[in-house]
Amino acid sequence: MSTINQLSSVASTAVTSSDNFVIYSNQNGDARKLSSANLLEYIRTNLTDSDYITTISTPGDGFNITIEQDGQNRWALLRPTGALTTGTLVLPAPAVAVDGQEILVTTTNQVATFTLSGNGATEVNGDPTVLAVGDSFTMKYNTQTTSWYKVA
Repeated sequence: MSTINQLSSVASTAVTSSDNFVIYSNQNGDARKLSSANLLEYIRTNLTDSDYITTISTPGDGFNITIEQDGQNRWALLRPTGALTTGTLVLPAPAVAVDGQEILVTTTNQVATFTLSGNGATEVNGDPTVLAVGDSFTMKYNTQTTSWYKVA
């Protein structure tokens, strides 16, 4: 390992999924190789996504909240003071939504009739129509289909 600085460099654009990285394995007590593909999978599995911009709302009955139209991942935290009869959350429009953009929605109270508006999207798939106390879900946008999909 002391000679690692003597190795030639490679540009990040030249790295392929079959290339290997040198790691030290504490479990095995020695140096091992790790493919780029396995490193990427490890990062995807273990990286905590803290890139959500939080918006906290205390909506009343019949609320109509529009998510910010800026292409950013958003966490819409709904904190109604009591159970609500109806409410609508409007997702970002296809013109401003970014491929893979996520909207996380959490509620601390019940919404008996909940509507998730696609705001011009072709489809909104898997959207809940009722929110119970403590419910949460995540919608993800796909530009190829101009649709939102429930992913969690």
